[in-house]
Amino acid sequence: MALFVVEYTYSPETSSLRDDHRTQHRGWLTELVRRKVMRSTGPLADGHGALFIVDAEDEDAVARLFTQDPFAQENLVEKVQIRGWTPAMGEFSE
Repeated sequence: MALFVVEYTYSPETSSLRDDHRTQHRGWLTELVRRKVMRSTGPLADGHGALFIVDAEDEDAVARLFTQDPFAQENLVEKVQIRGWTPAMGEFSE
């Protein structure tokens, strides 16, 4: 398994729709955390996106996984960026 960082960018116009679907989105995230696929996640401080740290086989697996997010299924994510990540120090390097 490898670590990947996924960054969502949201359009300000989707704010109220994201609020409508937040419970389903968080339920999806909670299940991934329970399965230890999602290592950490949270919104960006500016409110225009979110960051996810994911354990997966490869980038394609990450892309497939994120198509299951209710936010993605409702077209509430403007941009998704997936990058492989090799932590050098700290909690995720252990």
